[in-house]
Amino acid sequence: MLPPIPRIPEAKELVGEGKYFVVPGPRQSGKTTSLQALAAELSAEAEHAVVYVSCESASTKAVEDAPAEVRILSELREAPGC
Repeated sequence: MLPPIPRIPEAKELVGEGKYFVVPGPRQSGKTTSLQALAAELSAEAEHAVVYVSCESASTKAVEDAPAEVRILSELREAPGC
């Protein structure tokens, strides 16, 4: 198994440059694991504040009263440390 951070080799440099990036890939390919490892590494270096947010609730097919944006913002408000 490939270690998580080498799966996204340019990510740390892009973060350092203040840029954003997208990690495409199929389900179960290690995207979340890689990003969580990168977040932990960046936090440990204390150069960046890391915020991890999952938008998974916005993709649910269940019938809900709130639109996706409202569900995401609600989860942000309820996240630990917010």
